[in-house]
Amino acid sequence: MIFSSIEFLIFFSLFLILIKILPNFQRIIIIFSSLFFYSFWNPIFLPLILYFLGISYFFVKKKINLKISIPIILLPLFYFKYSYFIFEITNLNSFAKFAYNSELPLAISFVTFTIIALLIDVKTRKYNQQTNFASLSEFLIYFPQLIAGPILRAKELIPGLNKKIIFTSANIKFGACLFIIGFIKKIFFADSIASFVDPIFENPNIIDGEDLIKAYLLFPLQIYFDFSGYVDMALGISKILSIDLPLNFNKPYLSKSLTEFWRNWHMTLSRWFKDYIYIPLGGSKNGSNKLFINLIITMSVAGLWHGASFNFILWGFLNGFFLFLEKKIFIFSNFNNLIKIIITCFVSFSLWVVFRIENFTILLSFYQNLINNLNTILYYENIFLFLIVAFAIYTQKFDNYKNIKEFSTKFNLIILSPIIILIILTGLAINIGTSDKFIYFDF
Repeated sequence: MIFSSIEFLIFFSLFLILIKILPNFQRIIIIFSSLFFYSFWNPIFLPLILYFLGISYFFVKKKINLKISIPIILLPLFYFKYSYFIFEITNLNSFAKFAYNSELPLAISFVTFTIIALLIDVKTRKYNQQTNFASLSEFLIYFPQLIAGPILRAKELIPGLNKKIIFTSANIKFGACLFIIGFIKKIFFADSIASFVDPIFENPNIIDGEDLIKAYLLFPLQIYFDFSGYVDMALGISKILSIDLPLNFNKPYLSKSLTEFWRNWHMTLSRWFKDYIYIPLGGSKNGSNKLFINLIITMSVAGLWHGASFNFILWGFLNGFFLFLEKKIFIFSNFNNLIKIIITCFVSFSLWVVFRIENFTILLSFYQNLINNLNTILYYENIFLFLIVAFAIYTQKFDNYKNIKEFSTKFNLIILSPIIILIILTGLAINIGTSDKFIYFDF
């Protein structure tokens, strides 16, 4: 059940009805609806979620030492996501039969990191409010953000969940606008781009040279429209319930440096790595050598978080390496902002290829063929595509929370509703009522 499916629209409609007619059972409705939402994908993993809820509450209640609680919380993640990878690279074939090598539990990385943040914040007194089992469970499995974030801190969500849900015209309009913008990003843009670029990345050796340029330019847009589309829908759904979730994107492809890019892309994850890995390691203190090591470790772990594959580790390492160079070499500091944006896009676009292609042989083949066919960028269709991509990047200037909120106030709900319904029906018809799952569901 994904946000852009007819199943979710039915589910959410029934959820709203229950909240409206049974306001005194709000917490129970949210918890059981969230459990149903998660188990809809594969009920076999429901016990895993229940395990997380129980063990997290126990650790918080008993104030268990972090050196004990965090490794225990990480165990399911290591087993489901990394056990096969570890045994494979260490040639421990005799243990391979104990490894897990099948479909991952949805959002196991997101849930794990949310719990770790909770445990650390409670231990360091950054969050010191008393919570019971129901309140903690509601926070951890709140369905709008359960599958792919944003990655929340307790102080960002629990206070909102503790309040009674009140439906207001302003919040419904704003939430509906956020949802439909995310829906358009996913259905009309991300899925359309995916149908074109996925075959190219699967086997670039048999693809015409001019199409490699297209894949290079379009995949960064695909992953942006896909992930930011999910987040827009999550924020919109939550806003309808008068609950605010933190922003996760802020015009990332208009960033003037890679550092700024990572402040604006998947913002809650970037803050998580900064607060719980980079700063505890020492951050930018203690000289260049320490800075280099801290950046490499932080970004390599961030890469590994995305998947058990060497390409993700390489992607993270390269991000850390370029972040270090950026902090120490100020060669671009005197360039105007447009040049800085172009350079940042070039670096991030190039690194997205590493992110996208898991097989190193195919990755090298893609880059080799891309370089050998650079002249194809002068083809009319590629020049036209480049202009489209540049325009799409420019429009991020208007793709922000404040503008959407102001836009939502200009329309009456009666006028807005049929427009939203028409867009949704058109999108569902295009995808025959379904859509490919979001890219970040795999993480």
